[in-house]
Amino acid sequence: MSTTRQRVTNALFNQRFLLGVYLPLILEFLVFAIYSAIKGAILDISWLIYLVIWILIFSAPALFFYMVSPMFIYFICGIGKEYETSLKKNIDSLFIFSDDVDGVSEKLKLKIEESIEERLIPRLVKEVRGLYIDSYVSRTKGSRKENLLSSFESLLLFSVIWSIFAMANFIGVIILHFRSISFDFIILDKIDNPINVAIFASLFAIFIILSNIIAIYSIGRLRKLILETLPIVVYIDEEERIKQNNYIRALSQFPIESLVGDRLLRKHSRRIDPIYQQEFSESLGEALRVYSRNQVAKQQAWRIYKPILDELKVTAKQTAVIKDRFFDSPFYEIARDVFNYEHEVNSLKTDIEYVKNRLKLWENITEEEQATALVFLFRSTEQLFKSLIDRFDAPTEIYTNFSMILQFLKDKKIITEKEENAFDTIRKKRNTLVHQSGRVVSIKKKEIEEFLESLERTLLSVEDHFKDEGKE
Repeated sequence: MSTTRQRVTNALFNQRFLLGVYLPLILEFLVFAIYSAIKGAILDISWLIYLVIWILIFSAPALFFYMVSPMFIYFICGIGKEYETSLKKNIDSLFIFSDDVDGVSEKLKLKIEESIEERLIPRLVKEVRGLYIDSYVSRTKGSRKENLLSSFESLLLFSVIWSIFAMANFIGVIILHFRSISFDFIILDKIDNPINVAIFASLFAIFIILSNIIAIYSIGRLRKLILETLPIVVYIDEEERIKQNNYIRALSQFPIESLVGDRLLRKHSRRIDPIYQQEFSESLGEALRVYSRNQVAKQQAWRIYKPILDELKVTAKQTAVIKDRFFDSPFYEIARDVFNYEHEVNSLKTDIEYVKNRLKLWENITEEEQATALVFLFRSTEQLFKSLIDRFDAPTEIYTNFSMILQFLKDKKIITEKEENAFDTIRKKRNTLVHQSGRVVSIKKKEIEEFLESLERTLLSVEDHFKDEGKE
């Protein structure tokens, strides 16, 4: 019962209604009152009664506009267009991963991408308006971003309504220079002095300009915030996610024992635990909300996406690969479990993405650029494998020998002989480049591709191994 009452209160009397819609109406009425007072009108008790009555009357149009305001915000911000543009721009990152899907011909990839643009994306975009309208009315103050979203919605509504009133007042001031304006409850006298006309007109013109500036700024922020707070398939900024994860890790690694000692820590645990809980609650809550919204949205989208793949006769194996990618590529997530620090994951991703971009132009780039790509790829992989063998308590002497590392991983059934050969081929060429400077080394595109494929299969094997460990 209390939750229902809270939602009703939130829907009708929150800042979007009071500050965004109702306040501009009241301010406009006060403009008339101030003008009348300046012109010498007597504000007696009957005038105050008129004021109260009209303030109550204003609540009806205010409530009506509030109820249609989510549709107004949705269209004026161009949320549907913004979302469609974002999805089309990030097709390779969200849906198909065209550089990485094994066994899918280029022709089929193009067909999948066309179907995504023509069939999947329009259906996803169509759902956004309903999701936003629903969340607009039932939203609770659950997170910092949702509070921020409500604030900018209020700011946009206020600036738009006040801009309209300021424009009406600007025109009204000019009319009052030539004739008076009479209402049932108030009479606006003619303004004879042109200087006063110029002052009032300038004042309202400033209001119009400022309101439009605020509205434009609010629209830009709302486009981003709305898409970030809805349960929709959306491209998540990697840098922002890394900052959030690093903050949570930093909290967990705070060296409180060394500051206060174990004895004092146990003695004052009842005071210290709530502090940790408070600091963790917001950041962990936001991370959970982002993850859950994204996963729910992808589950819904997959119900549309899967039939499209079936119609295009994509094999079950290929569909499984696409599904794994769609529900967040496990590649970097597994690497994150292997590495000790986030910057190592970032370095791996940077190097691999660089190599993939070079592969697209492999025949057109210079031998030096090919060699650089190989060295970058080997460097990140070597660091990844060293962190990996840490998990298996490998002997210290094998860390400096990549061949021994490969043999160790093979013995642990993490890599196969085929994958060992793919890694070893690149190892030999890298050693030649580093230790025999000036020697020309032929680097084939297929060798780099096989290295990347083997690296991915290795990480998938690592994930399976970790899962088996967890069961034990």
